[in-house]
Order: sequence, then C-alpha cells, then structure tokens
Amino acid sequence: MLKLCITVEDAAEMASVSDEQIREWAKDIDFPSMKIGRRGGKRLIHVDAFNEWLRKRCEMRVGE
Repeated sequence: MLKLCITVEDAAEMASVSDEQIREWAKDIDFPSMKIGRRGGKRLIHVDAFNEWLRKRCEMRVGE
C-alpha cells in the first residue's frame, strides 16, 4: 500500500537524518507537514511534498 503521509520517524529514516532533525525542519513554514491531535499529537509529513522539499534544499545547498 502506497502511503500519502508518513511519521517523523519514517521521514528521518527516508532522509537518513535523526528524528530531531526532522522536528527542527518542521519548524519552517514551508515544511510539508501538519500536526494532528491535541497536545502531544502526531506530525504527519506528505511523502511527495517531502521529497520535493528535500530536492529543493539540495539544489540550494542549504546547510553547507
């Protein structure tokens, strides 16, 4: 089954970074995620938008 959204942990594994790095990126307004639930809820990340967001960041060479 193809997923539309993934968790922070799944995104971290896909991008080969830590969960903490994903949470830090999620603070950016352009990061493709949404928080569901109340306090302590879960953050979901749209897979296609996440891949596109990573591609753009690589092109900009952010973080070097």
